[in-house]
Amino acid sequence: MQAHPTQLSLFDEIARATVARSPARPLVLMACSATKLNRPAPAMDLYRGVMYETFRAHVRADAQPQVIILSAQHGFIQPDAEIAPYDARMTADRAETMLSGLSTAMAGAAWPDQIGPVFLAGGMHYRRVMRAAVERWARKVGAGATPAIVETSGGIGMQRSQLGQYLDGLSDDPSEEIGRFPNGVPYFRRAGPFTVGERVIHAYRHLPGIAPRWATIRSIFRGPSGLTAEADVEEETGNCVHIVSRWIALTNLQPNQ
Repeated sequence: MQAHPTQLSLFDEIARATVARSPARPLVLMACSATKLNRPAPAMDLYRGVMYETFRAHVRADAQPQVIILSAQHGFIQPDAEIAPYDARMTADRAETMLSGLSTAMAGAAWPDQIGPVFLAGGMHYRRVMRAAVERWARKVGAGATPAIVETSGGIGMQRSQLGQYLDGLSDDPSEEIGRFPNGVPYFRRAGPFTVGERVIHAYRHLPGIAPRWATIRSIFRGPSGLTAEADVEEETGNCVHIVSRWIALTNLQPNQ
């Protein structure tokens, strides 16, 4: 199976990573938020920004990733670390300070012993520090390559959507590898209720004005925003039906029942 070159370019970072399926749980690195409780609390409860709202809305008990938070004040910390509110922001200068003392910045978190896929959620300066920390972590545990890294991008609305889709995609691990893209990323036959060859309904949850369409799944893989299907979508133009190949998040597909 061959994918379009422009689609494969979305995997620039994944292609440089170890693509073999790891038993390690995914790791989500989250930036702290400006909106906080007005009292000390565990970090995951203290931060009340929209990315944390998205995390709470989408994370599932049966598919919880490991989480480490990058605090502009404290460096990398555990979600259950109790801290007080603060006003520090992750500026370019603050990021440089953390990078120059990265070992110290990483000391407050319990980094996993195994390398799994990594999702970076935060602004540009946060992600710069996160990437450096992940690379150091990978070297420390003896990984042969940097783990598969996916990052948020764009405005806060897009970042919320990317985080939500990523968390949604963790709930059903794919199975039955049937091939690999030219960059080494594997694709699978099954994930959750979906199987290659099935005709399903393609409907965008966030765009109710777009009519649902039929689609046939050709492969399932881990894309930049979580589990994704390569599918042939039936596009209607007048009285004609055209088949268009698209990459679609599994969250935007519904089984044909």
